This record gives sequence, structure tokens and C-alpha cells, in this order.
Amino acid sequence: MTQGQAARESRVSGGQSIVSFSNGWRFETLEHRQLDALMGPAADDWLMHIERPTMRLAYVVAGVFVAAYLVWRFGIALLVAGAIALTPEPAVQLIDQSNLALLDRSIAQPSTLPVDLKANVQAIFDDVVRSAPKPDFGDYTLHFRYMDGLGANALALPGGAIIITDELVQNFVDPNIIAGVLSHETVHVEQNHALKQLYRSLSVFVLVALILGDVGPILEELVFEGGILLSLANSREQELEADLLGMQIAEKAGYDPAGLIEFFEIMEKIYGADDRANWWSTHPHSHERANLLRDALDEF
Repeated sequence: MTQGQAARESRVSGGQSIVSFSNGWRFETLEHRQLDALMGPAADDWLMHIERPTMRLAYVVAGVFVAAYLVWRFGIALLVAGAIALTPEPAVQLIDQSNLALLDRSIAQPSTLPVDLKANVQAIFDDVVRSAPKPDFGDYTLHFRYMDGLGANALALPGGAIIITDELVQNFVDPNIIAGVLSHETVHVEQNHALKQLYRSLSVFVLVALILGDVGPILEELVFEGGILLSLANSREQELEADLLGMQIAEKAGYDPAGLIEFFEIMEKIYGADDRANWWSTHPHSHERANLLRDALDEF
């Protein structure tokens, strides 16, 4: 029987060599070298050789991890910037809507603040917005919520939605403090901090998927079901940026920029050195931030 009537199948490392014949018969053997001499190597034998547990395989694995580190260390920032530039505004608005809905289904309830108190905070917010840079996606909107487990807190979503809790409004009546907190949150929106954190997390997710294999349709659910965004904490660099630029916005809006410093100092007095129970569930400690802002205030 001639070679033209037979064909070698792909060989898996550690497995048998298989020859398929035109009449439907199959021949299997572990005598790979003899079959190679008779018919020549299988078409993809090069891959099988790479997969063998040799030093060459160790080099390949090490190279993969080095490449992954280099992408994570230097490439993700570029990927994130490109992703934000290509993100359509409707997608960002959908993220805001999804996260607001998630909050309302889980820990948030309608605000119980009096109408006049809401109006005062809304007026401060309007002053801040007029002085804040316009965001890339949508417009700034203020949302009042009662959140029993979140305490005196505020958070910003990427499409411009800023949420402030009843406890923060009730405990901090000084307009300068409210302006400082709201200005801080507008910086998170304008600088796309939430999107940067989101895309950075998803970039790592995709990088892991490329190494370990396909992880299914989880990516879309993570983005648009809202859970991942609310679980992300801003980095220390982002928080400091929001503090410094927020003070500038508050001052431009006609408020005392030291209001944000006073807010941090009060929070530290209330909650002590470990003040992560409320505002700090999504923000770093206060004492060092207050000190940094006090130093920056001298340069205003």
C-alpha cells in the first residue's frame, strides 16, 4: 500500500501516532521514530515538540509570563486610554443606569431629607457644576439616597451621576464642606477615574483569560450588570488628584477650599484612625490626605 493511500493525523504529546487509510482503516502505534522514517513527521509535530517538558518549554512559559508582565506594567495604560477614547456615550450612560438600579435593589432607599435641605444642597451642586470642567460623557446629575450601611458618603459614576447620602447631608451642614465633597466627586467624573479603574480591571481580566483560556460571556455581564464598577475602589493617586483639583473647583465656585480639609478632620474625629467604616469604604484614610491638602492650600 502506498503512502498516497494513507495520511498521518495530528499527534498529541504523549499519545499515539495515528495513520488513517483511504478504505476507512486506522493504524495506531507508539513507535513514532519508525513511522517518521517511513512516512515523514506529522504536519504539526513542531507543536508537539514544543509541548514536551524540556528546558525549551520552560523558556516559552517564562517568556509568556514576562510578556504578560510587560503588558500589565506598560501596555495597560495605553489600552485603557484607547478604550476610553472609543467608548460611546450611550454605553457609559447604560453603566450609570445599571449601577443606580443595582444600588436601589440592594442597599439604597429613597431619600428622607426635607425638600428645603435637598434644595440647598442642589444649589451648592449647581454652583460647583458651573465651575467644574465638562465631563467627556453626559452631564453631572445629583442623586440623593438613604443608605443605612454606607454612612456619610458620596460616590461618582462614570456618566456623571453623583450620589450623596442623607447622613452626609444631615451631619455636615456647612456649605463649604458640601461643596468640597461634591467638587471632589466631579473630578472623579471629569478625569474618568471610574472608567479607568473599570477598564484596567477588565484588561487584567482579559490578560488572564488569554493565558488561561476562554472564560465565556462573563465580560459583558460584569460591565453592564453593574457589580464590578461598584466593587472598584479608586487608587490613592486618583483620590489625591480629586482632592487637589476639587479644592480648586470649590474655590472657583465661591466656597472656602478648606472645607474639604475640615471634612476629613471631622471624619477622623468621628471614626478615629481607622475611619474606613463609612466614607472610607470607598476612600483611603483621612489624616494624611488632610495634611497633604493643608500643604497644598498654602500654595493657593
